[in-house]
Amino acid sequence: MKKLITITLFAALFYSSSCFAQVDTIANISDADKLYGLSKFWEETSYNFAYFDHTHINWDSTYRAYIPKILATKNTWEYYLVMSKFCALLKDGHTDVGFPAQLLTHNHSRNKWMYIENFDKHFFVTDMPVQFKDMVPLGSELITVNGIPAKEYAEKEIIPYISSSTEHILWNTAAAMMFYGTDSAQVWHLTLRTPKGKMIVYNYQFHTVSPKWERRSVNKPYQILEFKKIGDVGYVSLNTFSDTAIIGKFKAILPQLYACKGIILDIRSNGGGSTEIGAEILKYFTDKRLIGSTWRTRDNVAAYKAWGHYALQDTTKFEKRSDWDKKVILSAKGDYWFKGDTMTFDNDVHVKKLSCPLIVLTGNNTASAAEDFLVILDGLKPRATTMGQRTYGSTGQPLPISLPGMSIDGRICTKRDTYPDGRDFVGIGVIPDIEIPRNVNDVINGTDNVLDAAVIEMNKQIK
Repeated sequence: MKKLITITLFAALFYSSSCFAQVDTIANISDADKLYGLSKFWEETSYNFAYFDHTHINWDSTYRAYIPKILATKNTWEYYLVMSKFCALLKDGHTDVGFPAQLLTHNHSRNKWMYIENFDKHFFVTDMPVQFKDMVPLGSELITVNGIPAKEYAEKEIIPYISSSTEHILWNTAAAMMFYGTDSAQVWHLTLRTPKGKMIVYNYQFHTVSPKWERRSVNKPYQILEFKKIGDVGYVSLNTFSDTAIIGKFKAILPQLYACKGIILDIRSNGGGSTEIGAEILKYFTDKRLIGSTWRTRDNVAAYKAWGHYALQDTTKFEKRSDWDKKVILSAKGDYWFKGDTMTFDNDVHVKKLSCPLIVLTGNNTASAAEDFLVILDGLKPRATTMGQRTYGSTGQPLPISLPGMSIDGRICTKRDTYPDGRDFVGIGVIPDIEIPRNVNDVINGTDNVLDAAVIEMNKQIK
């Protein structure tokens, strides 16, 4: 089972549509507890973190540099901000520091009143309350925040606190967190450029009432699976792999799918769940055994480290060492790994298979077990064509650790998942065969250029 939190708990506190009131900037913990929390996180990460090669930092010297920063914090709120910044240096979406909700007052006086989304490091307004729709038209680009260019503001004020494996998710999360603060009365002075090119000024702040959104208010109810026919093409949206009921719903539409000349599976909104559920659905598209990702984890054997310490004093070149010496030297360096198994699934579905052309749509929110689905699909090439944007690019097994002050857990990713041949997708995302950028006009107008392109591609394949 793989589960995904798509943004850190720290980010989520500020992103929710019903945020919080004045933040508690009085509560504090002792210097000893602050130093213990920093040291505990550093130590567990040193032994267990799976992606140090993605960080490009010296973890020990970084820890030493953060000791005075941690001790200089004036309250628990600042302490967790610094801890979030320390953690974000690891650049991993399954490694984060929780933020204590006890520091926040829940009286619903901080309701979000503007949606900003990232499009290639440019920030656009994708929803506004209906009463402000003429003041800030949808599709307006955010140009400055408090007189600072929006991109620079994000890089300085927001991004340093975000734990993310991939660049695109880092910036998507920065857009979601564009406005946050400790003061419920805080005002952000914005300049924006409307779709018609007019420069406007708008002062943003939180409100005490929930808004009626211009666009999101008309969204249809969530369904785990959606099916429709587009001409001779069957469109199936698989929105989660966390509910086994989706398998039954998929089986129920099989008679209609058999009659289709082509099938489009849409997993753009699928944040993961169970890899087995996705594999079960894929069994209906092939007779082959399914092969998924493989994994490894750092193996800390104390005696190996001790022997490796002495072996390192020998100046013989590494490639000329015995296998034993190589093993203990790697262990002393913290680079000795246990190799896990490769996920495999016997194809025990004995019904007529769906053999028509298949296209799978992917996006930035395709994550975790849904990425496993694509890794399995990669092993079935050329069974399907993938289209859309690269995926979330983060998965693994987090190790929970307790931090002081507010009974909050941190997480450290301990498992490194790859394609069976060792290729990485964590830190990159699964890249579709045909990449199609996100389009702000699509979001605002409710159109779908990825699906439109997929239908055109499918009609080429079924002719």
